[in-house]
Amino acid sequence: MAQTDISHKTTTSNNNSSIVLVGNPNVGKSVVFGYLTGKYVTVSNYPGTTVTLSHGKMSLNGETLKVTDTPGTNDFTPQSEDEKATRDLLLSGDYKTVLQVADTKNLRRSLYVTIQLAEMKIPFVLALNMADEAHSRGISINIDKLEDLFGIPVIPTTATQRKGLQQVKQSLQDARESRYGYQYPSEIEYGISKIEDLLPDCTISKRSLALMLLSSDTSLSKWLQESVSSDSIDRINDIINQAQTHYKDRLQNVIAKFRMSHVDKIMDEVYVVSPVTSKLIATEVGKLAMHPAWGIGVVLAVLYFTYWFVGLFGAGTLVDFFEVGLFGQYINPMAIRIFDWILPFNHSHVLDTLSWEFTIPLTSSHGIETGIAFSREVVIPNYSVPDGVSLTLLQTSLKVVHDFFVGDYGVITMALSYGIAIVLPIVGTFFLLFSILEDTGYLPRLAVMLNRVFKMVGLNGKAILPMVLGLGCDTMATMTARIMETRKERIIVTLLLALGIPCSAQLGVLLALVSTVSIGAMMVWLGLVVGVLLSVGFLASKVLKGDSSAFILEIPPIRKPQLGNIVIKTTARMEWYFKEVIPLFILGTIILFFLDVTNLLIVIRDAASPLVVSFLGLPTEMTEAFLIGFLRRDFGAVYLFDAVQNGLLTPNQILVAMITITLFVPCVANVFIIVKELNLKTAIRIVGFIFPFAFLVGGLLNFTLNFFNITF
Repeated sequence: MAQTDISHKTTTSNNNSSIVLVGNPNVGKSVVFGYLTGKYVTVSNYPGTTVTLSHGKMSLNGETLKVTDTPGTNDFTPQSEDEKATRDLLLSGDYKTVLQVADTKNLRRSLYVTIQLAEMKIPFVLALNMADEAHSRGISINIDKLEDLFGIPVIPTTATQRKGLQQVKQSLQDARESRYGYQYPSEIEYGISKIEDLLPDCTISKRSLALMLLSSDTSLSKWLQESVSSDSIDRINDIINQAQTHYKDRLQNVIAKFRMSHVDKIMDEVYVVSPVTSKLIATEVGKLAMHPAWGIGVVLAVLYFTYWFVGLFGAGTLVDFFEVGLFGQYINPMAIRIFDWILPFNHSHVLDTLSWEFTIPLTSSHGIETGIAFSREVVIPNYSVPDGVSLTLLQTSLKVVHDFFVGDYGVITMALSYGIAIVLPIVGTFFLLFSILEDTGYLPRLAVMLNRVFKMVGLNGKAILPMVLGLGCDTMATMTARIMETRKERIIVTLLLALGIPCSAQLGVLLALVSTVSIGAMMVWLGLVVGVLLSVGFLASKVLKGDSSAFILEIPPIRKPQLGNIVIKTTARMEWYFKEVIPLFILGTIILFFLDVTNLLIVIRDAASPLVVSFLGLPTEMTEAFLIGFLRRDFGAVYLFDAVQNGLLTPNQILVAMITITLFVPCVANVFIIVKELNLKTAIRIVGFIFPFAFLVGGLLNFTLNFFNITF
């Protein structure tokens, strides 16, 4: 586990205008965070780790406060890097107030975090979220009693409906240290008092730190070495060992069980469950989605709707509007004519006088063609060609610059046309659908259904979560492979993500391509990709040594999707697309442009011809799709989609190209993350396997179709 630098701080915070959100996983922290901060959010890694933190700003009574959303945590004696980053942030003192978000219907689990915050003696507020779901299950909480026990503000909320969030925001200025306290067994209390005497003053209480050390929290080793002397460390270890002699069980377990006993006492006082006579429709739908038989039907229904919404509506109706209408009739023609005027490389009188005119075509609602005419005469007096520079050379230079923007590989006519006219409608519809599925709570149920399949390849069931997240972004999904407990599992998950889990941009284009082929071809593509993933995963599980751990996954209830949440999530993902993907489309086009200008593209086409043309059976033009696929796999898929629209490929060739591009090397950003997460040697091995393997599978498919004379 990565060590984090935690400098020694006094009880005075370095930043007295900062709010930190903490809580268990899946309690709605991100929704609360979104309400407090609005859409202006940044993401960063916690220093020394790969754990991401979300940052934003909020205004409270005229004061601007920084808000930080931390990863979900179940314990401040960390068992994972996420929990360690959250605990270290609290230990750093870089905050004013803590806001704990709890799941009302799972209050017992949340209170385990609450009593640890109370032990830390830091000011905090408790938001009991999902109050509506608790009420529907007959659960009621005595808020007044809970406030009285802890001595802090406790606010019931339903974050998805914005209920109670304004009260939470106002209560942050009333945050205070909890007065709740209790005594551990005498042997542990003795150890706490002795360790407290050896610790320096810190932001959190010495008592809390002593309990962490008694729980054998090795992640505090570096902080301890920087804060106390080596003699004091030896004495602390002796105290811990002495306390351990009184118990057969580990001290960590003893302390945890004692805390839970106090949580249960609190639950007895504040938590009441009344019988619910009617079954909730959402509950029944949730059970149906995970049923061994009916759940498969739900999966197929979701896939079909995805195919219709993304593959037909997004890639058909919307792409036609943007590509054929907006870009084809207006933006590209206008851009070409403007650059013809600015850079008149095809006029012999370029250095003298140029008459220029063009008309933007318009069509009225009655079908009458009209247009807006522009004309301009440009006079360039007293200009002469520099000595040694020919007019032909100048015209050639102007043509290169002209084509850079509006040529066959132009930034406007290709990069922006692809990125906005073709891909944007596809990924936009996919992002919208993904946000809806996420907000309903269906994705964890999809993970449960797929868990039975992934067990076949020796993976921990948790591996399904990165796989599902990979449908959004393989790069971020690769980072979440840290949830796997063994290196073997992390390598297999990373390999499968890089090999055959398409990111949202690529998946959207592939779904669009699926809509252009027959059902049979679609089933071959889907079956072959799934078969490859299972086969490679199975073989990898046999080659790599190690065991799989237990699959534990919390299933949230099925919820009615909230329009506000869907808009926020979709907008955030679209913002990511414009910031991260569009620049790479431009970069990829620039690479193709210079390869074309230097004639290297022809050289590469000729060199790859035996592979692309003879082995894969594709037109030589498809070399460019695989070439640019080195930069971004989804850009290669877009190039393929454009080739299909232009009628360059037969149905069999579309199928072969789809298989190859799906299994192609991941994007550059993903490769960098693989290096960071696993190491350079492992990343080289993964990429070195995927590249030839993708072409091998595509070539074998082409050979099989030709040998058996199969056509689609």
